[in-house]
Amino acid sequence: MKIKEAVQNGVIPEGLRIFDAHAHVGEGEYNAAYLYTLPVEETLRLSRKIGIGAMAASSFKALVGKGVEGNAKLMELCAAYPKELFAYLYYEPRLSDALLTQINAYRNHPSFIGVKIHPREAKTSIETDAYDPLYAYCEKHGVMILCHTWATEPENNPASFAPVLKRFPKLNLLLGHMGGTYQGCMSSIELAKKYKNVYLDINGSLYSQIWIEELAKLAPQEKLVFSTDQVFNDPRIVVGRVLLSDLDDALKRRILCENFEAAIGRTLLPA
Repeated sequence: MKIKEAVQNGVIPEGLRIFDAHAHVGEGEYNAAYLYTLPVEETLRLSRKIGIGAMAASSFKALVGKGVEGNAKLMELCAAYPKELFAYLYYEPRLSDALLTQINAYRNHPSFIGVKIHPREAKTSIETDAYDPLYAYCEKHGVMILCHTWATEPENNPASFAPVLKRFPKLNLLLGHMGGTYQGCMSSIELAKKYKNVYLDINGSLYSQIWIEELAKLAPQEKLVFSTDQVFNDPRIVVGRVLLSDLDDALKRRILCENFEAAIGRTLLPA
């Protein structure tokens, strides 16, 4: 039975591997965006229910100015759920030395998946040399960077990565939301076409209103990475956009897990 047919009958196909490559976790509190973060166990329970086997998340606490503390708590949560929760450690230039030291300490930890940056929240543009210590470190060690991108936000326009990638052409980069807008999505796709290690975070298709089928025609298919951006989004929406799409099952499996595993060179979910 095809994936779409199975889901239409209320069944997640057995053995279907779904990895959420862009999520957020808290500890059941309100964050600066006035969103309530579910307790981690509840976040994972809801994800399991819709077939997500594991997720890579960053810390809300780190995002709002408590980088070292938030990252440390995130690693504690990962230790409690080692098969379901992986960590993007947050980085901002203001705390560069402390955060790079922390990232380096956890770089070989099995729960470490990469680094999250959010230039708007850090009030530092993608393209300035303020991020260069991180870019150099991650290029040297092959560490994935997930960056929030949004074309209408001056600090976060994905097109601003063009000069960065000239300086760091081997940077392993996941463009969060694919730039948010339609133009941001097109800019992100151009970068993914030009640079081997630039990948596209498909939850952005919610905002740019591009159907997954169309996205698979426009972008390199091996660069499409499944993600939900939960808790900002209901994960059922993005899961449904892939599972119920008219893409062939082999491509769905690549998008849902295999592309991201190839991007970071690790098996994240058992076959």
